[in-house]
Amino acid sequence: MVLYNIKKINLVVIYLCIYFFTGFGAVYAQDETRRYVLLIVGLGGSREYREKFHKYLYETRKNLIEKFQFSENNIIVLADSRSEEENFINEISTAENIKAQFSNLSKKVTDKDDIYIFLFGHGSFDGKNAMLNIPRRDLKDADYAELVQTLNARRIIFINTTSCSAPFITHLSAPRRIIITATKSGTERNETIFPKFLIEAMNSSASDQDKNGDLSVLEAFQYASERTARWYEESDHLATEHPLLEDTGDKSAYRAEELDDYAEGSLSSITYLLERTRAVEAAVASTGDSVFAKYFLEQKEINQEIFLLKAEKTKYTERDYFAKLESLFIRLAEISDEIEKYEKVH
Repeated sequence: MVLYNIKKINLVVIYLCIYFFTGFGAVYAQDETRRYVLLIVGLGGSREYREKFHKYLYETRKNLIEKFQFSENNIIVLADSRSEEENFINEISTAENIKAQFSNLSKKVTDKDDIYIFLFGHGSFDGKNAMLNIPRRDLKDADYAELVQTLNARRIIFINTTSCSAPFITHLSAPRRIIITATKSGTERNETIFPKFLIEAMNSSASDQDKNGDLSVLEAFQYASERTARWYEESDHLATEHPLLEDTGDKSAYRAEELDDYAEGSLSSITYLLERTRAVEAAVASTGDSVFAKYFLEQKEINQEIFLLKAEKTKYTERDYFAKLESLFIRLAEISDEIEKYEKVH
């Protein structure tokens, strides 16, 4: 590989550090990325389970709005029932209503937007397909795959926290998607505790593994997986669930401790529930410097292209991969030069 020059490579390193540790370019309003959420809760059966699943639903929605600043207007909630206290639930979670909400999303989501889909409840597996148990007729994993295919989103984050959820990976796996399941197979049928710890990850500073103030989907998954495993160990129970993550589109999912070994997790590491951007937003807003903001947004896009290229490395020959990587780093260095020149003038 031809080195562009030492000065430019050093600038690349400097601005990569600026990007990752200050969160520059992460302002959704400025890069026009909108985040949508579809929360689906299946049948609880008994009162105990219904209350538990609805608590998962309520706490997830509350965290997304209050802590992670998702727009309340962009969160759709479907559940097995609705009480007067749960006026935030839009519809009953029947197959027809689920399909209708996917149809609505497909009409307004663009390739700049991210969509988060959460499934809570009881799962089942018939030996071929996995399902979330919902009122009336269940939808199969293959049905959800067809619905997701209608969404022209930048990224789709599909999180199935139910038992028997692993088969969803095979059907939903594709580029620019993050698929998380609570189990490693369709035969892990017991109630899952993974959703409890996924919500805990949203609330605990311990889930921020690199301590930079951000929370990525990867960090949330790793925290919830580790706490799930520890719960079984401390309670002296045989583990009946093993959470998996897949984000390269190759249909091969892995447990948290296996991700590095199989080059999995790059996309989820740059997909954030929370980014530390307040200081940056204030600085840009106070100066009104659109040129300055533009440069850093361009840096963000290139950095993400680099991560995605690394995640999809196996799709290229070694020569093509390094050629694309070099091209991206040269573009990043050129923008760094422009920033340097701009700062000298201003």
